[in-house]
Amino acid sequence: MSSLLVRRRGKKTAKPAELPAPADGASSTGSPWAGGIDQPATPPSSGGGGDGESTPPQVVEWSNGPALVTKAWGALLALALLAGPAALVWTALRPAPAPVSTASDVTSTTEEAAANERAVELVETWLRADSDDQQLLTSLTNAPVGSLPQEGLTIRDSSVAQIEPADDGVWSVTVGVDVAEPAPGSTPPPAGGGAKADEEAEVPLVWVRRYFQVPVLVERADTKWSGADLAVTALALPSPVSGPAAVAEPPELDYSETISPTSAAGQSAAGFLAAMIAGDGEITRYLRPGTSISAITPAPYAAVAVTGIKGSHEVVDDPADDDGTHALITAELTRLDGNKTTAQYVLTLVARDGRWEVAGLEPAVRIDTTPSGTIDPGTAGERRREP
Repeated sequence: MSSLLVRRRGKKTAKPAELPAPADGASSTGSPWAGGIDQPATPPSSGGGGDGESTPPQVVEWSNGPALVTKAWGALLALALLAGPAALVWTALRPAPAPVSTASDVTSTTEEAAANERAVELVETWLRADSDDQQLLTSLTNAPVGSLPQEGLTIRDSSVAQIEPADDGVWSVTVGVDVAEPAPGSTPPPAGGGAKADEEAEVPLVWVRRYFQVPVLVERADTKWSGADLAVTALALPSPVSGPAAVAEPPELDYSETISPTSAAGQSAAGFLAAMIAGDGEITRYLRPGTSISAITPAPYAAVAVTGIKGSHEVVDDPADDDGTHALITAELTRLDGNKTTAQYVLTLVARDGRWEVAGLEPAVRIDTTPSGTIDPGTAGERRREP
């Protein structure tokens, strides 16, 4: 409706300079709204007198504006009255929106990261600390530091092994770290034996994985302009704890078929691995169309030798299209310095046009929990030969 008013007001306020010039011999100004240049701009009044006043067309056209406005408002009012009950019913009957957990998830992740960082920092500092590091430890925890050794330990490879939320913003963080300790059966030098005794006593050290638990308080204050403001404090000194226990009965893996490394499938797998991690050949020649796997650059190994393959399904040298298997491949890798090590890969192999192609590099091994004889067609072909 506002556009209608603007358009008609524009006609009413048209300036004479914007109108066409009068035709020769005409006594009045031609108007595009009056029917063209050859017609008089002001038609005679209804009284028939030439001298009578006439109403400009634009004024006559604008005089219909109030009526149009009244009709428009009436139509809008009717629509509002009709839509009102429906809107009320929809508001009353529609289900409540599901709670959005994105913000809370982000908050939890932020606080968890802060707790992890403080726990790792405290454990590392506490293990390395000597008697001169009282103030350093005090800056990381509000617990009394107590006594410290004359010499700190040598450590490496610390990481978070477990974290659990407790009450009131407290997180229980377990940190694992390798500690250099005297080898089992060795006799450490006596405390306070002096530098000479330390030089004479050569105690072999070994790396031992140790675990320490730290309670960390994380307080969050959201500010309008700078986002989250976190206050982090370790509430106690690290406490040595046992590490995660190994699974008592590991599950069986779902690779019941033995595949020869010299078979067509074995050669395709070996060529793929050589191209991916040793830079030997073009990797795309071993990939199934639509599969995207990149070679590692620069290549970290000089050579690859496949020593064993176990498959989830039997493979043959003359496969039908879309025959497939998940293959657990054991390979001997030759490092750039000539030393060798063993690694394992899980590949999805699918047949096409009589040859075996790599259709996927799987992120984990398959556990034998699925019914016998089944296979995921999305990763190992839509058809396969049963054993």
